[in-house]
Amino acid sequence: MKQLTLYICIWLCSWTLQTTAHTQTDTLRSVTQIVADHASLIPGLTKDHLNRPVLSWVEQVTENRFRMRYAISTNNGKSFEAPVFVTPSITLSPHAENAPKLVFKPSGEIIAVWGVTSTSLQQGIGKKEESDGHSNHEEQTTIKSAPKSKYAGQIYYSQSFDEGKNWTTARPLVNDPEGNDQRYFDVALNQDGEAVIIWLDNRKTGNQEGSALFMATTYQQEGFQQQHKISETTCQCCRTKLLIDQQNRIHVVYRAILQDSIRDMVHQVSTDGGKTFSTPKRIHEDNWIVKTCPHTGPTMTINRSGLHFAWYSASPKKATYFTSSLDNGSSFTGFTTLSETARHPQIHSLANQLIGIVWDEVLRMGEKPATGIGMEWKSREGKTIGKFALTSPEEMASYPVILPLEDAFLVAYQVKTSAGQRIGWKIAVPPTQ
Repeated sequence: MKQLTLYICIWLCSWTLQTTAHTQTDTLRSVTQIVADHASLIPGLTKDHLNRPVLSWVEQVTENRFRMRYAISTNNGKSFEAPVFVTPSITLSPHAENAPKLVFKPSGEIIAVWGVTSTSLQQGIGKKEESDGHSNHEEQTTIKSAPKSKYAGQIYYSQSFDEGKNWTTARPLVNDPEGNDQRYFDVALNQDGEAVIIWLDNRKTGNQEGSALFMATTYQQEGFQQQHKISETTCQCCRTKLLIDQQNRIHVVYRAILQDSIRDMVHQVSTDGGKTFSTPKRIHEDNWIVKTCPHTGPTMTINRSGLHFAWYSASPKKATYFTSSLDNGSSFTGFTTLSETARHPQIHSLANQLIGIVWDEVLRMGEKPATGIGMEWKSREGKTIGKFALTSPEEMASYPVILPLEDAFLVAYQVKTSAGQRIGWKIAVPPTQ
């Protein structure tokens, strides 16, 4: 009887501690902070050369014009400074899977990269915008001729060497006349302090459906150089993911087209700075046969246990899944389901090796549908230690991104307010164990 009483006391104490921790965590995540005061969408997160959090987004200037803004936090994500305009980005075409990105080199150079659709080019959005009194408009954007396909896109970038005060003339990533479609890119810094970019490109061999995966690297202040093809054939409409580890190995993961109809996620790694890559290997054999574009790409992180992945697939059922590799991509641990209504996952790791995964998902269907942001915390080995909703159905939140802070994650997302679309953010702390 005494032993039974002891078990009951231990269970009650454990339940009380778990409930208290959950309440405290919810309190810290309870309010969405709004950073953008204009119609804004498609958030991005990175860190600058001083390791400070940087939040970027797309601002709608007029009905058909958009540009990129970003703000730096000097207090570890609690608030953000006045936003900076990337002035040449007035050519930008908003697309959440082809989101604009910033990279801050250790030298202090900032590189902004964004996508432009052929429709935007045909409408002449690349012309010099009249001054709005906010920023420097001395530089005129250089625009390639518009590709023939209305679905095609191009990638442009600009550099700043004075902390965003001035920007170089925007230039296309690809100048090859045969290169008329470049989209769905990702950027990261290598161990030499140079920026590496990967993207989907039309320049593949053969007439099969899909794209090729290309890569380039910056050289000092001369922009992206040494463009070359990594692999083919890829799904032409899902974002790619690039990760460079502490051994300077370059990891890429993307949705490949296999056997003409299977669209599964594959991983490749380079140990020689991107000159050569391993043979593409599926992170899980979903065998998803689909002829349309899923528009939801993979995500990847690394900690001391290994590589960790999240992705959306409709096979074996519609859901967002998770898997790990403990041997640098040679094998994978099977898969677990994160959510059956989730899409657009993003993943990162903290210095203490905990893993955070965020996604958007359907919270309610019917006359008043609702979407929100879900989050799952995992241990170093990938075991679930906490799972909850970061937003309420009324916020209509979507397209989250995640960034590690010292002991928590900064999560930003697109949220619907009474004034229209805005960019919101929260700091998510680990669940108490």
